[in-house]
Amino acid sequence: MTKKKILICDDTPEIETAFKNGLKRIKELKDYFEEPVLASKDDLNKAIQALETRLKDAKDGKINDYPGEDAAKIFDDAAVLAIDYSLFELDASITGERIAYLARCYSKCGIIIAMNQYPPYVEEYFDLTLRGHLESYADLNIPSSSLSNPGLWLEPWNGFRPWSWPLIPYSIEKLERSISELRGNLGEKCLEFLGFTGVKALTLPRSTTEFLSRDKPEDTTFRNFVDSGGSGNGLRGRNEQPINDDAIARIAAARISCWLEYDILQSQDILVDAPHLVSRFPTLLNRKEYTAKILDSICSFSEPDALGLNPIIEPFRFTRKDWISRPAWFWKDLRENENIDEVKNPFKIRRLDQVFCEDISRFQSKDDTREFVADLNSPYARRYVKHIDTIQYTPLVRFSL
Repeated sequence: MTKKKILICDDTPEIETAFKNGLKRIKELKDYFEEPVLASKDDLNKAIQALETRLKDAKDGKINDYPGEDAAKIFDDAAVLAIDYSLFELDASITGERIAYLARCYSKCGIIIAMNQYPPYVEEYFDLTLRGHLESYADLNIPSSSLSNPGLWLEPWNGFRPWSWPLIPYSIEKLERSISELRGNLGEKCLEFLGFTGVKALTLPRSTTEFLSRDKPEDTTFRNFVDSGGSGNGLRGRNEQPINDDAIARIAAARISCWLEYDILQSQDILVDAPHLVSRFPTLLNRKEYTAKILDSICSFSEPDALGLNPIIEPFRFTRKDWISRPAWFWKDLRENENIDEVKNPFKIRRLDQVFCEDISRFQSKDDTREFVADLNSPYARRYVKHIDTIQYTPLVRFSL
């Protein structure tokens, strides 16, 4: 297996050192990744200019493929691109977000991680809104200190590890497979392709589907979505053009995967993942007792058969499994399925003593947690955290709602 490349765009050498030291402690990753590389100021300036040139040449119809050996090749080759938002050594007009946009739309890079873009600007924090940052072209926004958190890279994990994080090695492979699925299918309607048809499509609020199109999201194709005259969540510059169809597939797969992850799945009322599903329907675990250890076994990105969930829910699974980070199921179908004990006998529902904690991706006794209300348009906005003393939770008002 060819090792994957990690490129770090940061003007603080300490970030590279900390990240390298962090990855070295994760021995399971040594065979998967090459040693991370910190782009030099000169290489980064040249690479950014090359991406800007690609944008201009595509707009002018001068290219129809990725240049093979220009300076932006360092982005093309990166399976993981980690970018600090404030790059003080570069031109003042260049931010990490601009690099993320150019890299997503005009390179073949893999997963993009933006660092230190959003407040609070502290080493470790947990966002109680759970909204994510769909406006960003990075696939994940975190503080730079989180880059070396083992829970971001593999499981099992311990301590602080937000459930909204993906597992990076899984995400690299999933992105490439979702791009492959789109090749030859760019004219397909996005919602139909993803399985949101009939009643499922009607359950999606307009505020959600507007990410795909401001006009007729139900008719929007992947090609329409990427077009610079579309929603503005694909190509966004005036009259910008993609390099070729492969670029359209890359942009659409990455951006719509983020939409599914941070808008659809996060609400847990259209799609629901394993820990939140078992919190509502514990009998799906087929256990006589529900200890924290048993419940923690489903806090995983593994396939459902490895999680031990009752196979009766398989027909209701979200089948485009490479478009989201973890297994998920259509909630409306499940809540109406009388083969599930809690649906058949709603007055005999067994309540768990443990609750799922969004900040540690584990179950805890409810007495040892803190409740908050996420900023989500969902009946399931009330969630829990372990509340670790060394982590800053923000905004604090979410604890008092």
